[in-house]
Amino acid sequence: MPLNKKEAELIRLLVQHQDWLSAIFLAEALSTSTRTIRNYVTRINQHTKTELINSSRQGYKLKKDVRIEDILSQNNTELNTPKERMNYLMNLLIQYREVDYFEVAETLFVSIPTIEKDTLRLRKKISKYQLKVIKNGHFLSMKGAEENFRKLTSDMLQDEAMHNFQSLDHIQTIFPTIDIDVLQTIVVDRLSSRNLYVNGYAINSLLLHIAIAIDRLVHHQRSDIENISEIFSEEQLEHQIALEIGKDIHQAFSIEMDLYEINNLTLLLMTKISSANEDFLKSYMDTGIYSFIATTMNTVAEKYFIPHTSDDLVLNLTLHVSNLISRAKRGKQVRNPLSEEIKQSYAFIYEVAVFIAKQIQKQMSISISDDEITFIALHIGSYFEEKFETENKLSCIIYTPEYYDMHKRLVYKISDTFKPSMNILAAFYRLDGHSIDEMKKVDLVLTTIELKEIPHAIQISPFLSRKDSEIVQQALNRAKQQKLINNLRESIQTYLTPERFERNIYLNSESSYIDYLAAKLVASKHIEPAFIELIKEREKMSATSFNNSVALPHAIEMSANKTGISIILNDRPIQWGSHYVQVIIMIVMNQGDMKKFRQLFDFMIDTFSNQEKLRRLLKVGSYEEFIEELFFE
Repeated sequence: MPLNKKEAELIRLLVQHQDWLSAIFLAEALSTSTRTIRNYVTRINQHTKTELINSSRQGYKLKKDVRIEDILSQNNTELNTPKERMNYLMNLLIQYREVDYFEVAETLFVSIPTIEKDTLRLRKKISKYQLKVIKNGHFLSMKGAEENFRKLTSDMLQDEAMHNFQSLDHIQTIFPTIDIDVLQTIVVDRLSSRNLYVNGYAINSLLLHIAIAIDRLVHHQRSDIENISEIFSEEQLEHQIALEIGKDIHQAFSIEMDLYEINNLTLLLMTKISSANEDFLKSYMDTGIYSFIATTMNTVAEKYFIPHTSDDLVLNLTLHVSNLISRAKRGKQVRNPLSEEIKQSYAFIYEVAVFIAKQIQKQMSISISDDEITFIALHIGSYFEEKFETENKLSCIIYTPEYYDMHKRLVYKISDTFKPSMNILAAFYRLDGHSIDEMKKVDLVLTTIELKEIPHAIQISPFLSRKDSEIVQQALNRAKQQKLINNLRESIQTYLTPERFERNIYLNSESSYIDYLAAKLVASKHIEPAFIELIKEREKMSATSFNNSVALPHAIEMSANKTGISIILNDRPIQWGSHYVQVIIMIVMNQGDMKKFRQLFDFMIDTFSNQEKLRRLLKVGSYEEFIEELFFE
């Protein structure tokens, strides 16, 4: 955490005196108020590795054995670009809702006019979320509805996480002496030999865990914890795979994985391979750490307005934190050369990791380094990377019979080639009732043999030739378009009900049509009466008619109580702005459906701009006929 000048001077005073100093004395020495001194102390204690300053009725005193060099050496963070400063300011406001921008300027070593310009940039950025930055004296606060804070932080997480957060290159950079490609080959081969496949997030998370373990063993940081091998039977699949991986690692890296590491690896594999293991894992980790991490992540979700995190992340973090605590209690650390890069490039995710580390420190009475905080950030970032990627990708299953190593190479070649477009949920090497049921659930199945029982199966060769890649890409495009159409159909049938579908309504102005359509949405409690003026304001800015076919009156603000559509089809054209239209569609959007607005808007314009499609739609007489014709190809 960067200290501002007065916070640094406060620490110097406490170091020099090595005794209790009253708030009044410190306020006079620093030419500020006692309230500001309290704020300085709170901020320093919240953001340093351990609480540095004790407080009592006597005032404030630095804890023993604190070296001022260690504290001030952390004060080298420079935020040089407007974007970095704006994000820093936004993070502060999300956390505290109110900040002193004089203190922010001091902290960042910039002028007050610079902070004021950064504030203007921030206001512009958050305006689309219906959030405002309010200035009161030299204090700034962020105001708005909680759901809009949640939307903002969700988008911040997505922006940061979707930059290949936990790539193999990152892991290789952290551990330059460990060949991550070799490690990946070991893990993939051992899983494939048991007909198992795990997706990219699971593999990268697993490799990160194993690389940390190898690094620890290389530096002779073996655990002194008693082995726990009795919890696993010889028949336990994950334990068998862990032993095999351990032997391969010994051979490749000349490092012996002891029982503690093998059992840890077994637990990790259990989090990746089967959800049926979750109850066992929770029971095994019921030492207080699992429930503590689960509670902490709930607190994180509330404090930072982020989506609720999954059991998968809690399980992974619990295993990581268990090892972190063991290292900290023995005075051992794992170095992460990416700490500074991640701290700067992924400021919001890093801030969440700092908060989690702070809770661990308080609960476990340990010190956590910046490098360890960065590993926590990697777990959080990679989880959200996969979460957001999965939301935007097509789901896929690969089916290919085993033949030497060809099936393994095919699976990972497909995974590498089409990573941006598909999320591979499983790879099956045998055909049975379970695999067929799973294939029916996904968007696309890639198979090396004909599967007549799966209509969305695409047959390819076992070698994935250039022609195969083109076939797969075409299938992806078709599946993506079909998925979009299915989603649009579901959305329109949800938002447009029969009573808001009408034929041949002729009024004398655009304003009258807006009043007419909006009244139905007010009656159904989709919007408040005041929302109608927002639609009219948008119409005054520029007419919402397109291509002599359709008008789409709407508001810029997406503050409807719930998303809804009203529609009129007219046999005779009516004038709307500079165009003549026969279709009038009003769309009011709730903030939570914001991502769907562009899809709906574009779909309506494209559909009603097609003259042949428009001609057929204008012939329909009922709501049901309209829906069928709208999506008829």
